[in-house]
Amino acid sequence: MQQFTVDLWTLLYQMLYYFPWYVGLVLVPMVIRVGVERAIGIRPEVFEDKVSTPLLPLNMSYESAFRTVTLTVLYFPLFEELVFRGLPYLFFGVLGIALGSAVWAIMHPAWQLQYLSSFPLRKKIIFTLTSSSYYALNAVFYAMMWLSGAGLVAILYHIIHNGWLTLVDMIKDVELPTPWKRYKFIRKNPVSGEKPPSVKLRRKSKSSSGEEEEVPLRFVVRKSRRSLSEEAEEARNYVFVRRKVKNEE
Repeated sequence: MQQFTVDLWTLLYQMLYYFPWYVGLVLVPMVIRVGVERAIGIRPEVFEDKVSTPLLPLNMSYESAFRTVTLTVLYFPLFEELVFRGLPYLFFGVLGIALGSAVWAIMHPAWQLQYLSSFPLRKKIIFTLTSSSYYALNAVFYAMMWLSGAGLVAILYHIIHNGWLTLVDMIKDVELPTPWKRYKFIRKNPVSGEKPPSVKLRRKSKSSSGEEEEVPLRFVVRKSRRSLSEEAEEARNYVFVRRKVKNEE
């Protein structure tokens, strides 16, 4: 129990120690990357509707949501850290973790570029450079923890990073009430109080000289105090007679 307590405090200390590095090598580059890509017209929405299923939409079943969160938050961080950094460092040392991190950084824009086929080549090249640079800095952050013997901290930071990104996607899919917005409702006035619309409409008409000209339409306010339902009921009682017109020979 005492050994577990000591290791827990050590883990917490390492998490706090590497937090400034997380801000400088992950969060700040992410903001810069998003800003550059938005400036050239590439938004995250380009990938959201094309990569497997969206993260936790409102109509997703419980089992699908559980599977998506488990893969994104737990499986991917553990798998990537072990395959691209942990095992290469164990078998090949610094060179192994460098090669594994380089492959990991290039793989992300490699599969993302297939969804940018409609963009011009210049924007694709800019996206490749920004995406590769961003993931390269991420790889430096995770690799420095493996090299210092804090591989578990690297895995935890990767889980936390994917976790809050998943949480952001969940919040975006849920429409929350906004108390600062005021909703306006249209009040129906009585028939006698209706006012003509302020929109100026015009129709084409022929003048006395035979030329077409635009004549403004005029709206007439009805004087009746009966409601529309009463007038509609009265109209049902009307009898319409079809009259045949004989052609004069």
